[in-house]
Amino acid sequence: MKTATNGNFDMKRFLLLCWQKLIITLLISAVAGAALFFIADIVRVRVVHGEKLYRSEALYYITFDADNDGTIVHYYNDYTWNDVLDTDRIAGVAAQKLDLTKEEVAAATSIPTMSDIKMIKVYVDMGDAEKADRCQDAIGEALADFGNSTEGFTSIETWNRESAIELKVRGYYGRFATAGAVVGIIFGVLIMMLKYSLDDSIRVSSDVKEYTAVPVAGVLFKVGAKGEACENAGSELKTNLKEICSQSDGLKISFAGAYAADKELQEKLINKLDIAEGKLNETGKETVLVVPWGCGRSDLENALNSIKIKDTECKAIVIADVEQSFYTLYTKTYL
Repeated sequence: MKTATNGNFDMKRFLLLCWQKLIITLLISAVAGAALFFIADIVRVRVVHGEKLYRSEALYYITFDADNDGTIVHYYNDYTWNDVLDTDRIAGVAAQKLDLTKEEVAAATSIPTMSDIKMIKVYVDMGDAEKADRCQDAIGEALADFGNSTEGFTSIETWNRESAIELKVRGYYGRFATAGAVVGIIFGVLIMMLKYSLDDSIRVSSDVKEYTAVPVAGVLFKVGAKGEACENAGSELKTNLKEICSQSDGLKISFAGAYAADKELQEKLINKLDIAEGKLNETGKETVLVVPWGCGRSDLENALNSIKIKDTECKAIVIADVEQSFYTLYTKTYL
């Protein structure tokens, strides 16, 4: 991962290089995530819960025996009642009356959280409304027998009994879409950061220093660049090249990456370098390497190896076609 000279993640570089793609990526990721979660909720409602389900609901009132310390009253709550409901005395008895297994009855019945310890609400959920009603009636009879025959109870009576109605699964499309958009944005950022971490392109001189000890003479901006930063960079490059020329009998200009096969572009870049008259010499033993802004590490290393094979020395590197906005906004400390 690209780092600043202090060893931390270079957020400024990341934002300057990726902000345009980042915005587009986040928009696409948000829309894709929202759509995916929206579809997932549709599948949940229409496929996973696609079969019709009917719920029979009944409210039972419990009368406890006199209990001075409240042990019985406090023992029977919504947790214990759900366990009692699954036993042979309730689910087992009801199953015998319905020609079902105890497990089938237990799976169909449930007791929600109780707001009053003396009242229990029983839900029976089945794929057939008539079966759900019959099962509720059987549960009611089993509970009544349980209340009459169990120590600590006086009775368990049916207070309210409702016929089975179709249980509709609610879709939370808006919530799912919002959650999907958030998840999509998170993944979008992670993907962009992963892509950035794999980037080994040459943008500033500190990148060159990671791969080679050859110094950077300076930078050339893209055509049309103007302003103080441009003038200062041009002056710095001119000064450094003048110094290199003064120490050399003859310089060759080599090109890396996309420049290597473009002769017309090479001529334009050579003119922009403004090498002192008489110093360009194809038979010279010293070379100035011009690399395009964004050149990959492998292209840089290939160009340097080619120079070595030709038994010449690379005196300096020039980074060309640098984006002025990046150069201006990125702290010159890194250049």
